[in-house]
This record gives sequence, structure tokens and C-alpha cells, in this order.
Amino acid sequence: MPTRILEIRGVDRQGNPTSVNALVPDWTQISFSQMPPISQSGNLSASQYTSAVGYDLSRNWTAGQTPDQYIMLGDISEALQPELLSVGSIAQQTGLSLDRVALSAFTLVAKQTLEQLVQAVPLLGQFKVKDVAPVAGLLSAKTADNLTDQTLAQVLDSNPQFGQLKLGEIDLEQYSMSSIPNLGNAQLGAFSDWQTTLIKDVPGLNALPLSRFPNPVAELGNLVMRIDAIYGPAERKRTNTISGSDVQGFSVNCQENDCAYVELDDLENSGRKTRGSLEGKQWISGKYQEVQGGWGCLKGVNGGKEPTGRLPFGSAFKVAVMEPDERTDTVNTALFFRFCSPCGCSPYFIGPVPFFTYRINSPIFVGVLEPSSGGSSSVPTGATRGAASSAPTRGVGTAANVNVPCPPGSTGPISVGNVQGVNVVALSEAIASIESSGSYDNIGPYVCADGGKNCGVPLGKYQFVTYNEYAASSISSKPGGEQFLSKLKGGYKPTQAELFQFFPPADQEAVFQISITDKINTTSQQIDPTTGNLFSGDRLIERVAQKHFGGDYSKVDGGATDAFGPLTLKSYGSDVLRRYQAGGGAIARLSTAACTPTASTDTQATGKFIKPANGQVTSSFGTPTRPVSGMRKIHNGIAFAGEVGSPIKAVDSGAVRTVVSNCLEGVKNCGGGYGNWIEIDRGNGRTTRYAHLQPGSVKVEVGDRVFQGQVIGGLGSTGMVEEPRLYFETRVNGTAVNPSQFGI
Repeated sequence: MPTRILEIRGVDRQGNPTSVNALVPDWTQISFSQMPPISQSGNLSASQYTSAVGYDLSRNWTAGQTPDQYIMLGDISEALQPELLSVGSIAQQTGLSLDRVALSAFTLVAKQTLEQLVQAVPLLGQFKVKDVAPVAGLLSAKTADNLTDQTLAQVLDSNPQFGQLKLGEIDLEQYSMSSIPNLGNAQLGAFSDWQTTLIKDVPGLNALPLSRFPNPVAELGNLVMRIDAIYGPAERKRTNTISGSDVQGFSVNCQENDCAYVELDDLENSGRKTRGSLEGKQWISGKYQEVQGGWGCLKGVNGGKEPTGRLPFGSAFKVAVMEPDERTDTVNTALFFRFCSPCGCSPYFIGPVPFFTYRINSPIFVGVLEPSSGGSSSVPTGATRGAASSAPTRGVGTAANVNVPCPPGSTGPISVGNVQGVNVVALSEAIASIESSGSYDNIGPYVCADGGKNCGVPLGKYQFVTYNEYAASSISSKPGGEQFLSKLKGGYKPTQAELFQFFPPADQEAVFQISITDKINTTSQQIDPTTGNLFSGDRLIERVAQKHFGGDYSKVDGGATDAFGPLTLKSYGSDVLRRYQAGGGAIARLSTAACTPTASTDTQATGKFIKPANGQVTSSFGTPTRPVSGMRKIHNGIAFAGEVGSPIKAVDSGAVRTVVSNCLEGVKNCGGGYGNWIEIDRGNGRTTRYAHLQPGSVKVEVGDRVFQGQVIGGLGSTGMVEEPRLYFETRVNGTAVNPSQFGI
């Protein structure tokens, strides 16, 4: 998710001004459709609450769906007040043209009777029937009377039975949103049954930044704390807590077993002996401990339980610590949503939605710290420990799901941790202590190398010059990254905010570990001219450090220096080795996968597609004109007809990012309407999607590498489709683009 820098100003214990930067989500760039997908499927059978609520809250959600696909307007009414928005204001803020959106996309309209529609849309009753095309179409289908020159108010006054007709009784795809005068001025809350409408079913709402809602998502308070220690589920009886719920308060004790938690401190430098009032606070894991949640008529949902956690960004969702892993000094967090109605809200139990991952010494936004109430306790969930996180790296707070593409030529996941007997983490700390005193926000001077062929700016903790293939690959994968690199190549000095946007701490750490691991593996196969043997042990560390300092082709133990200091290649390598040994550079555990491969012998993306199915194209990309009505309907992809079960092939090579394979025929909303579908990541923000696949036909799993032409599933009709077809999309940084530009 996009992040921004939150600057926290204060004073230290000596009265000197201080300033600390923490990464927080940039809610001005995050919408419900841009949030990470939910990790687990689930369902809610809520018919027993219908009489109290007034409508049915029951629904299913599937792993891989974004929140706009399972959260209804009523669920976020108390937190965000979407009912105060109008379709027109949403369209204006998201750049949506209502005359190019089919009326069927706004499902609320289909639910309305004519009487309800006239009440919801300002002044609609004063328009003549002939000026409201969908109404004219509905009435002509229901009566032979010529009512076109009467106003809607006159028609309903003289024919009250027509007031109960619903627009959903006709095909609304042939009309545009602008075919109903003043529809854009109607508030969502004016429509009947608005509470049960999914966010995705209001045109443009799933693209509206969360900061633009009437009650916007934002940081509550300004308290940022430092993660001082991380403890796993072996801990028990922790009572100095800052986690809980809005029902039990946010200082709920963990009195039993499985008290995994992160211990927090104020923002003083680690190791200081003076203790403050914030030291030792404990944020208990919501994976292992649950608390009371919910209120009103829905407090009994999910047994009245929710993960222990906090509400630092308001009540739309809850933030929970998930897996504090003391083996790797990392902790991941997640979001949980809830269902709401006018008579109450359920506990926060819809999740987890991956959020941020942090490491020791990272700043973490806490929000408002409530007074300790004491007394109440959480209950163990019975969860078991999952797989270990990635290799430990201290001092970085980062967004979850960091995706650092491997540079050209890399063929697969790179192991980090213990590589050829070298502790990569200890080596990274040794190099960082020389380069920039461990500062992620360091921006160096503009430099050029190779006779001026490569120019850029050294960035971050490890001072990666932006023409470095690993750094460039990471930066270019971000929206606007290519343009940012081009500016740097021309001598532009970035701001700290731009550094954190395009090369945040998580990417700096991952890029360093990938590049240094690659150097270790390559160097270990080279001959040391000093010994005549392969580089190994201390000499391997020295030579890898020299390569980091002077480049892969620098002279072994050479006397060349950089332009800014007295270090030579030889002295730099010796200094890194000394710091590595002093820091306890022991053998590290082996862990895997620091980058997302984008090329290999068999699975390298070519950029030119083959056809994913053998059938004819029945629906093209763009806004084709319907022959009868002249209505233009937006298509984000193309559709292929075919026989059920006929093979679907990968149009290009890549890594499988998303798989939904549990949908059956006839379940329209399964898979967010896509049915069974697969998403393949081709690298650098480029993805392809294959939808409506036959039940039981999916042949790949998340993480698989696929090659061009590989059969990945069978053509089907799952999801929101009537006839067997393949719906195919290609996207760049999340935006649908025309597949024809790739050869289809």
C-alpha cells in the first residue's frame, strides 16, 4: 500500500527538540479496491438477525478478494458515513464519466420501485416520462397506454400501481447512468436498501480514497512508539498492555498462555538506562488472543469475540499484531473488518487483511493511548504457530507484502540468512555502519560512473546508487517509478518523502540482501589471486564488501578510492570484516525468497502474448457501442467463447499471484464475480487475469512459475456469467490496458 512520512515532533528529556519519522499508510492514495486481499475465505449466516436488523447480513467472502467485494455500505456507515455521498460527487473525485457507465453497474437503481426512485432522486417527479429513458422503457413494457408526455408524478398519481414496478425488471445495461436526470445528485442514503449494497456496486466508490469519505480514515492522535522486543507464544501473564477492544478497553491483560506480543518503548535511542512512562508497554497478538467485541443487536456474532488489537485509524477496521517471531525479530500486522447495522455492530472478525510488517527498533504508529483500566483479560484462540518470517533485519518498519523484483538474469528465489557460511544480516549491519550510520533517509550526492554512462543518486541505508540493477528494479516496480529514475539520472535530488515512497526501508533491506547474496554466491565461485583458491571464509567477506564498494569488476584488494573519502577497496573490505566479526557474524539460519523472480530459462516474460483460448473473441476491450441503444459499456478485458473444459493457456510467463478455485457453477458472486480465476505476475507491475474457469480445472497454485503456453485451467462459466467463456484482463500497476498491444 502507498505510504507517507508522519513526522512526530517533540522534546527529549534535556528539553532539546526532536523529530522522528514513521511510515504510515497514505490514505489519500488508498481505496477499498487497492487494499490488500483478504487471506482467508469465510461466510456469515445471519438470518437470525434479520428481524432485528431489517435486512439480511449474510454473505460469503473468498481469499483473494479486496474489501470492496465483501463490505456493504451499512457496514461502514458508523465509521465513514458513505450514505452522505452522491454518485456525482464520487464520479467527480474519481474521474468517472457517468455517461459512459451502464446503469446496471449501479445495482441500487435496479432495487428501487418507481415510487422510491422518485423520492430518492431530486426533482425526478417533475420530468416527463419520455425524458427518463429507463422509466419510459419500463412503462412501455408494462402498459399499452401512451404516458410519454406525462410527468412521473402525474403517472404515479393517476396509476399508483405503477409505483411498485422496479427498474430491475428491464435490462439496464442498455442505459447509461446519465439517462436518469439528477441521478448524480442523489445521496446514496436516499435509496431504499442502500445498506446492503456492496462498495463495488456503487460506480467509483471502490476507487475513492479513504481520506475522501465524509468521515475520513486518518491517524487518531500522534503517538508513535518503538518496537523494543518481540516475543512469541511461549510467553504468559502479561499485564502492561495497550491492546484490547472498544468493548473491554485497550489495556486487556493476557493472563493465560500464548501471550505473544511486541514490547514497546518511547522513541529514545535503544539502550538508554533512563526509563519513561511508555517503556515496557505490550501489544498482545490478535492471532493468539481474542477479546470481547461488538455491540447492540450484533454483539453475538462470532461468539462475541474478535482479535485483540487497536483502532489507530478510526473504527472502520481494527489493527492486530499477528505473528511476533523472536527467531527473526519480525512481526506482521493485519486488518480486521466488521459488519454493522442501525441496531449494532459485530466484533471485528473479517480478516486477516495483510497490513504492515515491522522489525526490532521500528517506529510503529499507536495513536491515542488510553488510560489503563485493568482487570479484564483476553482468551487464547488456540492458534498454532505458522511458518517463520523472512530473515531478520533490525530497525525497519515496512509495508506488508513487499515485492522486490529480481533483476534481469535472476532465475528464482534467493536464499538469505546463511549463504556460503556468511551471515547476511550481520554483513548488512557491518556495511551499513560504514555507509550511512544506519539511516534509511540518507540521500547522497549525484554521481556518474563508467565514463558518464551510468548516473544516479545514492539512496538510503546502504547508499544504493539508483542505476544499481536491483535498486532500479525495485523502484521501477512502483507507480511512477520509471519517471522517478529518469529524473534521478538527470541529476534531480529527491525529497525524503519521495525516497520513502519509491524506495522505502523494506525495499532497501530486501534489495541489499538480494544483491549481497548474489555477490556472495558469485564470488564463492571465483579464484582469490592472493591464495590461488576459491574465495571463502574471511576472504569471501572482504571481497564481497569490495564489490559492494567498488563494483563487481573492481580490482581485488585494489587501492582505488571513492570520491568522498579516504577508504580504498582493500581498506573497505578489511573494515567491513572487522565490524562483521565484532558484531558476532555467526552462521545464520537459512530462509528463503527475498525477491520475486521475473526471468528464467523457461519462464521469462516475453512481452508478446499468445492467445489464452482457441475460441472467438466475443467481447472487446474498451467501450463498444451497443447496436440497439447506442449505449457504450466499459470492458476492462476481452472475452473468448469456447467449450467447457477447453484448455486455458498462460499468454506469457510469470509467477502465479492469486488463485481462486472453490467456485461452483451458478454462484454469481463467487470470486468477486470472476468465479474461479488466476492472476499471473509478469513483473514490474504487469499482471494478467483469467476468469470464469471450470470448477476443478485450476492447475496452478500461488507461487508457481508458469511458462508461456502452459495450460493453467479449463474454460468454464463460474461467477457472474451465463455462457461458457474466458474473461481475460491485462493490467499495469492495477490499471486495465488493452491486450491487443501485446499481440492478441
